[in-house]
Amino acid sequence: MAHYHDLEHLHPPLPELGEEVTLHLETAAKEGLLLYEKDGEIHKKPMEPAKGGLRVRVPVHTSPFRYCFLLPEGYLGSHGLEKTLPRYDRFFHLLAGPLPPRWALGTVYYQIFPDRFRQGRKELAPQDGEWFLMGRPIRKKAWNDPPGPEGAWEFYGGDLWGILEALPYLEALGVETLYLTPIFQSPSSHRYDTEDYLRVDPHLGGEEALEALFQALEKRGMRLVLDGVFNHVGATHPWFQRALKDPESPERSMFTFYPDGSYAAFWGVKSMPKLDYASPLTQERFVYGPRAPIRHWMRLAHGFRLDVAHSIGEGGTNRKNARWLRALARAAKEERPEAVVFGELSYDTTATLRAHTLDGAMHYAGFAHPVMEWLSGRDVHGRPVHLDAQETWQVLWDHHQALPVQLRHSMYTLLSSHDIPRALWRLKGDVERFKLAYALLFGFPGSPAIYYGDEVGLSQPNPYAKWQGDPYCRAPFPWDESAWNLEVLTLIHRLVKLKRTHPALRLGGLLPLEAGKEVLAFRRRYQGQEIWAFFAPEGARLTLPPGIDLIAEKEVAGEVETSFLLFQPV
Repeated sequence: MAHYHDLEHLHPPLPELGEEVTLHLETAAKEGLLLYEKDGEIHKKPMEPAKGGLRVRVPVHTSPFRYCFLLPEGYLGSHGLEKTLPRYDRFFHLLAGPLPPRWALGTVYYQIFPDRFRQGRKELAPQDGEWFLMGRPIRKKAWNDPPGPEGAWEFYGGDLWGILEALPYLEALGVETLYLTPIFQSPSSHRYDTEDYLRVDPHLGGEEALEALFQALEKRGMRLVLDGVFNHVGATHPWFQRALKDPESPERSMFTFYPDGSYAAFWGVKSMPKLDYASPLTQERFVYGPRAPIRHWMRLAHGFRLDVAHSIGEGGTNRKNARWLRALARAAKEERPEAVVFGELSYDTTATLRAHTLDGAMHYAGFAHPVMEWLSGRDVHGRPVHLDAQETWQVLWDHHQALPVQLRHSMYTLLSSHDIPRALWRLKGDVERFKLAYALLFGFPGSPAIYYGDEVGLSQPNPYAKWQGDPYCRAPFPWDESAWNLEVLTLIHRLVKLKRTHPALRLGGLLPLEAGKEVLAFRRRYQGQEIWAFFAPEGARLTLPPGIDLIAEKEVAGEVETSFLLFQPV
């Protein structure tokens, strides 16, 4: 690529509003102009020669700050060189503070579903029939029983004490940040139907266990992200019960009731009534008040993932979504300036993140979905789909380039989660393709996320013909090491170490790389150092200069046959 501009070309990389920033462009061009939008007009500023290209200094007057470069051969925006002025959505987008904390750029996540990870104290586990959920008794299951179709009713008894016990294992794996699905008091095993946001579920160990876990993580230099379920509450929450029973109650305004007596709920599921952020009481209890959970728990957490962030809004809809995401993120950062707040944005993240709302998002549309469609031949819903390597690359490139520059490395980048089928299951147990997928995850920009158990080859019990993730993707972690796939575990150990120690993998920009039609290939570059990444499910023969196979830790040169490779030229 003749021109290159990414995070390393912003000085400072995380500026505050009004601060001057130097923009550098790697290019052979000897002259050029910076074009930026201000007050509806396009302003121009000459660039000056600098080492390796051109540079210009400009104040960040707004966020997002939109700009492109005018060079002798055309206009350079986020999607490459164009002969005419690009659309604004093809400009580079730079944000001013507040921004993701530096620790969140490229951090290695590990997602845990608390009921299914590890049991620390048997006496905390719910008992068979201890309470009713939506009219049916809950069930206590043995740890090694596979999950069945009644996921919300099935309890295995994992708790926060168990996670604390497992910290040596997680630290040895190289995990930097834990993301836990909901831990606050709820009647279901998934706990997305919250009853009390200010009480850690006693079956998980209560606040005592959370505090012990937080302190232990801090001592290890690790961090904790909690799940913020702020789009809806559980139908058993006292606020909703008051709203339901008394139309004159103050809480009635927190929800959206219709003339026929029904109410807005997440996906129409009546056990999860949707909050209305037009209500001053909702705003006080979830955003601005000192007991708002996103503020209250910042003393025992380093951030939040916002559940169904794309749905949060007013009047039973996502109206003013960007406003309330922005308000929630800033509330957390007012309590802990180094907090990270990212969202479950299941679809296109571009518009939301460019609106300067969150620190990033779960990278479904821009990574997980296209990668798994390519490797499995089916989309996340099980429908047949055919993507070749080059088509997959185009999707990855398009989403990556559309992101604000500073958020490209704080995207929660994943293959499996508690909401979609596990990657190994989608690949019909093909371990080699699974390994390729994880190598791609760690080679690509972003913050790679390991879904608990993926690293030891955990799959799902349902047959491939019964295409479903939840509840089957939530099996208990197999602590019997004889059940582990050590080949996969060894690879992921190595990938984590590479992500943590190679600046080009952690903070490097993304550049295309030609390697043949059936090979998905790209370069990562940072401060002059490059890593080349190659992925070919059917295998490929590559011709390489002298360098190092970073995964195998050996020197290679000339013709190499491989299905995946992270290569550092020397």
